[in-house]
Amino acid sequence: MELDMYKKLFVITTGALALMACSSSPETKNTAETSTASTQEAVCEPVKAMPGSWQQADITPEAKQAAVLATASMEGGYSLKEIQSVQQQVVAGMNYKVNFTIEDGDAYSTIVFRNLKGEYKLVSVQPQILVDECNP
Repeated sequence: MELDMYKKLFVITTGALALMACSSSPETKNTAETSTASTQEAVCEPVKAMPGSWQQADITPEAKQAAVLATASMEGGYSLKEIQSVQQQVVAGMNYKVNFTIEDGDAYSTIVFRNLKGEYKLVSVQPQILVDECNP
C-alpha cells in the first residue's frame, strides 16, 4: 500500500516536471535563437490616438472660424494672417486648438469650443511662445 502511494507521487512529480519543461521561459532557449533575435531591429507600432484625445485635423471652415473668433477677441484690432496647424478634440461638441499668425507675424495658439448647436466659445488665446514653454 505504501508502495502505491510512492508510485502515485512519482507519476505526479514527473508530470509536473514535464509540464514545467514545456513552458520554459525565453531565457532558457538555446543561444542560436537568442543571438539571431538580438541582431534584428525592433519594429515599432505607430502610437494610436485614444478616443477623446487631440487629433491632427485639416483646416476646415469651422477651424478657420475658431481662429477668426480668437483674433477678433485680441486687443489691438488684429486680423488673421495664416493658420499654421489645427487639432480637434471630440467632446460634447468639438474643441479646436488652432495655431495661427496675425498680420504682424506674431504666432498664437487658441482653444475654441463649438457646441452641438454650432455656437463658438473662446476658451483661451496665448502667444505661441508661452505654449511652447509648457510643451518642451
